[in-house]
Amino acid sequence: MDHYVAFNAAVAVASIIVSGYLAQRMRPGVLLGTLGFVLATALALFVAAAATWLAAAFMTPGLAGRSSAVPLGALAWSFETGVEFAMLGISAGMLAYLVLRLRRPVRRAHP
Repeated sequence: MDHYVAFNAAVAVASIIVSGYLAQRMRPGVLLGTLGFVLATALALFVAAAATWLAAAFMTPGLAGRSSAVPLGALAWSFETGVEFAMLGISAGMLAYLVLRLRRPVRRAHP
């Protein structure tokens, strides 16, 4: 359980940083905001998959060498397991995007 909490905290911090940067860089607009949310979700999934593979590589001897023999299998395993173990971190990244995007002031044209 200690590894689960620490893992989710690390994924949450990385997802919040990436999503926050994306929310601040996106231009105003509903369509761009929706596209940004989809991108923030995809980025959070990529962060979770990378963190899952790195955690497994550090905890399992020889995993890095074995996963290079079947790279697509390792990638599929990372995404599948990353979603399972890092759902809280992924949710934190998505929520951070929404909060930062909604807090952003709307610029209106003055007549």
